[in-house]
Amino acid sequence: MEKREPYPLIEITAETPFERGVQYGSQAVDRIGICIEYYKEAFQKQGFTWDEAKDYAMGYVPVIEESMPEILEEAKGLASGSGRELAEIMAVNCRYEISKISKPEECTTAAVLPEASRGGKTYAVKNWDFFEKTIPHIVLLRIRTREYSAIGWTEAGQMPREGFNSFGVAIVNNGMQSVHDHYGEGLPVTFLRRRVLASRSFEEAAKLVRSYKRCVSNNIMLVGSKGQVLDFEVQPERMDQVYSQGGILTHANHFVVDAEADAFPERPKVRDARLMELLAKRRGDIDVPYIMECMKDHEYWPKAICSHPTFAGDKRTYIPAGITVASMIVDFAENTAYICSGPPCEGEYIPYKL
Repeated sequence: MEKREPYPLIEITAETPFERGVQYGSQAVDRIGICIEYYKEAFQKQGFTWDEAKDYAMGYVPVIEESMPEILEEAKGLASGSGRELAEIMAVNCRYEISKISKPEECTTAAVLPEASRGGKTYAVKNWDFFEKTIPHIVLLRIRTREYSAIGWTEAGQMPREGFNSFGVAIVNNGMQSVHDHYGEGLPVTFLRRRVLASRSFEEAAKLVRSYKRCVSNNIMLVGSKGQVLDFEVQPERMDQVYSQGGILTHANHFVVDAEADAFPERPKVRDARLMELLAKRRGDIDVPYIMECMKDHEYWPKAICSHPTFAGDKRTYIPAGITVASMIVDFAENTAYICSGPPCEGEYIPYKL
């Protein structure tokens, strides 16, 4: 098996939002270009021309400017540093709002709290499942400023979407689509996630999530270094909470609380239950190596925790499924995110320090 190369690590050290964006954009020029070309084609298949997608995305600028102008400045810097139009950067950042998620099933997430772990640690966990064609434009971002540090990942040209920061706040998410999703006003999900990664406390992050205006659904899991977790199943006009069980919380891409809202009720609903089953086997003794093994699990393939179209076990079949493009385990006690590029069963988790 050919070893996968780690995703490029973009180092950001500037103190102002605009210059942080410039640093990001200038280091990721090639991958931003690949990302833009990918979404030009993807949006076209959904009935949007690229100009229509850009115009629609720019319609979100006023609400971003009003609620988090510093993040908009970062986007402007990203455009400047990469030599792209702001409208192009906005379009790739609004892919949730433009596509309203669409398929495939994106991601399996978890939180492990002190009562369930070895040594009283807290972990935030995610397998990111998406289209295989996105792999060439994924990047890792490490922000180190006088105010705070953060590590996360994203598609090049988008705001950092998941990860954790030096204030002890982590965010991991699941794409979901409800029957109530619509085109309209709101805060783009990627901008909310970026702002959460700048939160100075778990409470600030929770307030941001509880109060933001939205037009699409999303599952947002916040994990705090002091053993906190809040999981919000977000719809345009409703927000429900999912609770941990014995120090473990898992989630996938279906609504647990308001199941009737799910736009894809026929989807298999197995990955969150399977991950809960695996983690519960070691409740009270869960550590990083064990979580790594759990994230490689192939039960229920091709709808497994570790997702890829070809299974090399007893089923030598190709199925046009999604793929786990990356996996992350946040260990707050060690100030480290362990990140694997591609499916965990094929790769290696590399430690990235804050």
